[in-house]
Amino acid sequence: MTENWHQNLKNRNREELIAAAKDLFMKQSFLKVNIKDVCDVAGVSRVTFYKHFQSMNELIFEVQMEILESMTQFVRSAPSSIEMNGKQMLASMLNAWIDYARQHPGYIKFILLFDLHFEAYDYSKELKENYRNFVMRGKERHFLMDALEAGVKDGSLKFDTEPLSTAHFIFTSMMGLLQKMSLISKDDFNNELQDIQIANRFVDMLVQYLSTESDESPALK
Repeated sequence: MTENWHQNLKNRNREELIAAAKDLFMKQSFLKVNIKDVCDVAGVSRVTFYKHFQSMNELIFEVQMEILESMTQFVRSAPSSIEMNGKQMLASMLNAWIDYARQHPGYIKFILLFDLHFEAYDYSKELKENYRNFVMRGKERHFLMDALEAGVKDGSLKFDTEPLSTAHFIFTSMMGLLQKMSLISKDDFNNELQDIQIANRFVDMLVQYLSTESDESPALK
């Protein structure tokens, strides 16, 4: 009983530290946040922090991975019916991705800043290796693969569509668009609306290109 209580407390402290860091990172650049800031928001001591993370960098990596998992899970769960064909599943997932970015621009902006900083800053070899392993696991079984494979199998997507390479291309292209959207000021409604329209148009063109059929509204077919 005591052991379970301590383990639950340990898990809760870790979750509180991650939540506090994420909250701070959404308000300002993670480059400006330090361990004391996170501990103050989480309501824990520095001693408790170091029981879970060896450094601030390790916590930053943890937040990045949690945001990526949250985003991919949101997109993966978008198809609303088991009767959807692969093309409909793909369109549903890509439109959900746009919705996620619109609802969480801070998360998308964080991913952008992390990626830029990851390439430029000399993080420890262990952190880089752990993160690369995390990314490779995601690449090997990409969250768009089910829709793409289903589309090729049911004939709604072109038979020569190579699911894995197509999934990677879509990811890179979509993240570029969504990261641009994330940089728009919250008060700049017209530009935000324009970027969303561009993203929706890109999804339509992409699904249309991959589709075996030609129609004016591939995302709705």
